[in-house]
Amino acid sequence: MNPIAKNIIDSIASGNEAAFRTFFDYYWDNIYSVALAFTKSESLSEEIVQEVFVKVWLKKEQLTAVNDIEAWTFIIARNHILNVLQKKVKEEAFLKNLEGYFSVINGSPEDLLFKKEAEEMVNSAVTQLPSQQQLIYRLSRIAGLSQEEIATKLNISKNTVKSHMNKALNSIRIYIESNSAGISLIYAVVTAFLTK
Repeated sequence: MNPIAKNIIDSIASGNEAAFRTFFDYYWDNIYSVALAFTKSESLSEEIVQEVFVKVWLKKEQLTAVNDIEAWTFIIARNHILNVLQKKVKEEAFLKNLEGYFSVINGSPEDLLFKKEAEEMVNSAVTQLPSQQQLIYRLSRIAGLSQEEIATKLNISKNTVKSHMNKALNSIRIYIESNSAGISLIYAVVTAFLTK
C-alpha cells in the first residue's frame, strides 16, 4: 500500500473534509483490524476506529509537520487502543462479552503464551489479597459459585460477599495496572480473567 498523497494531507490540515474522508477510507481497515485483534469485539473496534479518526481530525493542523503519516496515525491508534483496554479490564461486563472467544481459543503458541503470562499475573495478585477476599474470589471465579451460594457456604450475608469481591477485584486490577508493561500483557491479563 503506497503512502497517502501529500496533497491530501495538506488539504486535511487546512480543514478539507473530502480529503479527510479519503484518508479515513484509506486507513480504516488497517486500524479496525488492529483494534479487532486486541478487543475481539466488532462493535468496540468500530467505536475505537471512529474515536481514533476524531483524534486525527482534532490534530489536523499538525499533519503538515508529520514526516511519516502512517506511523503517526498508528501511534495514535495504538495509544487509544491501550487506553480503551486499560479501562475495559476494569469492567466485568466487557470480560463476559469476551468469554465466548476465549473459550474457543485455537491453542496457538501466541494464545497459550498470553494465557500463561496472564494466569501467572492474576495468581500473583490473588495471593496478595487478605484471606477472606482470596477465598471469596476463588469460590466465585474458580468454583463458579454465585454470590448467594458463597454467602450460604460461608454463613455470611450476600452484601458481605459482594463487598469482599469488589475489594478483591479492585486490588487485582490495581496490581495488574501497576505491573503491566504493555498492551500485550494487558491483553493476556484479560484472557486470564476469563479463565477464572
